[in-house]
Amino acid sequence: MNSTTIPRSRPLPLAALTLAALTLATLLSACSLGRDDRTADATQAAADTALRDAMTASARAVQGTDLKADARWFTCPGGIGSRYSGGGIMTSPQGDRTDQLAAIRDAVLAAGFQDATQVGGYVTAQRNDVDVSIRFRLPDGSWTFSVLTRCYTYGGKDRARVKSSDRHVILP
Repeated sequence: MNSTTIPRSRPLPLAALTLAALTLATLLSACSLGRDDRTADATQAAADTALRDAMTASARAVQGTDLKADARWFTCPGGIGSRYSGGGIMTSPQGDRTDQLAAIRDAVLAAGFQDATQVGGYVTAQRNDVDVSIRFRLPDGSWTFSVLTRCYTYGGKDRARVKSSDRHVILP
């Protein structure tokens, strides 16, 4: 008789299982599972409005000019869902940038945003599930704005819309 040895599988080390679980949890928490009730149009409109409101409030606060902004859909990390993201730029007159940032922050909060972060010349404000970040860009002396939604999953016509990645002009 010929004996054959059947290899036994070795269990994964606990560290590998923990790392795998942590990675999966991070990916899943960044994007929602299943279909979202909110349409792609509603998500895009909320982000466009938030960016437009933040930029126009900021322009009034510091006499900013030449507002330009656009956004588009992107695939979320890990390929789970889509998020709408974009940004804008505003020129402002010379002046103390710290004072201007404080005036911009106050104007954005007065426009219905909640203060999320204010660290070293950088402000992030939130309205519903939309984040708007504002900072001064030294090389050309302009204020930059970014807008970002959380990840959503869509089906049907919404799925086709978010996969198009067409650029949407928000301002001028």
